Amino acid sequence: MAQSLIAMGRQGGWLPIYPAWNSYTQEMIGDHAAVTIADAYLKGIRGFDAAEAYRLMRQNAMETPAHEWYVDGRGRRALDSYLRYGFVPLEDPVRDAFHRGEQVSRTLEYAYDDFVLSRMAGALGKSGDEKMFLARAANYRNVIDPAVGFARGRHADGSWATPFDPAGKYPYITEGLPFQYTFFVPQDVEGLIRLVGGREAFIDKLDRLFAGKYYDHGNEPSHHIAYLYDYAGAPWKTQQRVRQVMEEQYLDQAAGIAGNDDCGQMSAWYVISALGFYSVAPGTPVYQIGTPLFDEAVIHNPGGRTFTIEAPGAAAGRRYIQSARLNGKPFTRTWISHQEIVQGGELVLVMGVEPNRNWGARPTDAPPSLTAAQ
Repeated sequence: MAQSLIAMGRQGGWLPIYPAWNSYTQEMIGDHAAVTIADAYLKGIRGFDAAEAYRLMRQNAMETPAHEWYVDGRGRRALDSYLRYGFVPLEDPVRDAFHRGEQVSRTLEYAYDDFVLSRMAGALGKSGDEKMFLARAANYRNVIDPAVGFARGRHADGSWATPFDPAGKYPYITEGLPFQYTFFVPQDVEGLIRLVGGREAFIDKLDRLFAGKYYDHGNEPSHHIAYLYDYAGAPWKTQQRVRQVMEEQYLDQAAGIAGNDDCGQMSAWYVISALGFYSVAPGTPVYQIGTPLFDEAVIHNPGGRTFTIEAPGAAAGRRYIQSARLNGKPFTRTWISHQEIVQGGELVLVMGVEPNRNWGARPTDAPPSLTAAQ
């Protein structure tokens, strides 16, 4: 896949934003081809030209193509505004796009893309770029209003859009609600927790999302949300919500999934979640712990190494982790690294029908974020 994306970049001059029908398109927002390539590289996958990949990734993040190429789908939409203000203001209508407007969603996704670029730059020894893109990764703060604790449209003069309802539909959010897109800060969940008022406020906000039926599994920007309790000291709620989604959103019948399979993402979420973990932030080589669906699952890695997840009783409905051991040692982290999986080993989870509210609840157990947990 990385080779194909790079080949398209070489032949077409730009890394694609959303390639379809063997063409550039303006179909979706974000710049996630860069994330796909960087995630592979940072997980040790080689066999492609990393220097050329980075050149193309950086070009998308720093330059706007000539007009005739831009309208054809090359380059980030509204990049000039994003670089000028640190966010895409409502005054930029983003006309040359299939999805016009959607300024807040673009800002949030670009900030995440920039974070991943910083990781790739660091891995390639480009310290100046690493610092620059890391600073841009914090641009999510520019579209989350701390007074209300939600993502919100913003004008070029810094004022916030009115009226505002987190459950309302606005043209500055892509295919969703501010309530949903507020949580699209995968690179810095701890920073988001602090921005909205701390762990209790964050957990309450997640609870309200699910209780109010605002969670939309049929739309990919929601797919990581159930795993965010891991960052706030309530991993048992991640276990509860992940299993709930598995049971309610994946049915063995016609039209059994929430929406279309969308390039395989709906199925991919289920498969990896069934193993007991998920990647909240591709581009960081870690996975957040959820709840396995099987009593035992074995991952076969290159070189004959295997990684086994043992969770007796999981298939019978025991969804809550009581305790855990990784390679025989006590394990309380709510995340596991890619390296720990590919080097082989065994994760043993003691499962129960009632939650253990203490397992994984310490700040030091939380997955890594751009902002360190306290």
